[in-house]
Amino acid sequence: MVVALHEGEPVVTPSAVELWHPRCRAQPAVEPVVVALSQPIARRRRWPVPIAASAFVLGLSIVAWPHAAPRAASSVGGVIVSFGSAEAIAVPARKTARDDAPPKAMTDEERYPVPVVNGQILSEAYPSLIDWIHPVADAAEKMPPEASRHFGADRIGVTRTECGGGHCGVDLDGPRGRAVVAVADGVVVRVERHELGLDGRSGRYVRIQHDDGTLTSYMHLDEVADGLEVGDRVDGGQYLGLLGASACYASVAHLHFSLEIPNHPEARGDTTDTHYIDPAPFLVRSHLAPAPDRRRGTKPAT
Repeated sequence: MVVALHEGEPVVTPSAVELWHPRCRAQPAVEPVVVALSQPIARRRRWPVPIAASAFVLGLSIVAWPHAAPRAASSVGGVIVSFGSAEAIAVPARKTARDDAPPKAMTDEERYPVPVVNGQILSEAYPSLIDWIHPVADAAEKMPPEASRHFGADRIGVTRTECGGGHCGVDLDGPRGRAVVAVADGVVVRVERHELGLDGRSGRYVRIQHDDGTLTSYMHLDEVADGLEVGDRVDGGQYLGLLGASACYASVAHLHFSLEIPNHPEARGDTTDTHYIDPAPFLVRSHLAPAPDRRRGTKPAT
């Protein structure tokens, strides 16, 4: 008969630990048959097992009825239990949930894959999205863990359909006064120094159009870099201002960062003919700048 180790009931005797099948426990006592395993048991043991005289096998006392049908020794994905030369019991290897390896945690790159638009990877269509510098210098995190700070979170008063619940960007954390930098090379297309911004929500901010037409915005700044004006060319990592709380009525200081794709690739300047997309896939793949580039933007040729 086949005796699975996990089905047996151990019985301690003066000479060994006997493993009884539950049905056998209800029968009159018989002389136990001592068997040997031809290889170690892979699963974890729940009680001590004596070592047999052989240097490379485990000894285990198993009680079985002497009149069990003989069968050839064989392996069923586990070990062979042999009753002398005439009888063997195959004990299959069994795995419990405890033995399974814990699930591998997802990386940020796996959690935020680069989107495919019209059959093309977005970063191939817009090369400025590759090798971003994170907009918060020396940031402690590339993406906030709280869903309320992510793209598409609920916001009141925003009706852009591509923004889900209304949040058209990502709110990046950092201590107030931390330097904010451009994520890639581009031209400044808007500078707002009014404390609340023209819409009363954005506060002080800078908007940059990159060489492939994509646009990034940096909002709620406490300060915009001195001398930074529309038309200035900036490099990735160049200083734009200080992370702050301008026009933040009920939230702590943070940088609202957004990414827009032009509806018409040839459009240039402070255009609104765009649609917002989630910048998270490019933020998690960005590089951290330990300190901002403090050079002034290059003025356009006159």
